[in-house]
Amino acid sequence: MKDSEKILKYDILKNPEKYAEYISIKKIVADSKVYSEGVKRYENRIRNGDDIGTIIVIKHPKKELYAVLDGHHRYWAQKEMGIKEIKCAVIQDYFGLLFSVTKEGLLQPTKGFTKYLRVPFKKIENYLYEFLHST
Repeated sequence: MKDSEKILKYDILKNPEKYAEYISIKKIVADSKVYSEGVKRYENRIRNGDDIGTIIVIKHPKKELYAVLDGHHRYWAQKEMGIKEIKCAVIQDYFGLLFSVTKEGLLQPTKGFTKYLRVPFKKIENYLYEFLHST
């Protein structure tokens, strides 16, 4: 694979289905802290023949192993159902992922979050601090 092919395009996060490929479930790992209701909901959708979307995974830099970045409930539903291969969009370069996410400002709070949550919370925090230290 050429280095230019490894560079993450932000599009993979927005449109993973464009980059979908099937990967053996034996080569995928995922966090097990998921809600059983969410897993069951995806199992039902799979049984109904619904498309549950493409899971986004990050490839281990040295092994043929992938970690789920987005789609933990979908992963566990398919694993529970005995599905052998999962439709995934593979991020080959996690430094590229971090760069792209940072470049797009996804690690920064939105203006609405800052205005309606962060600023009021800071005010409450200051009021509480003043109250506790004034008595």
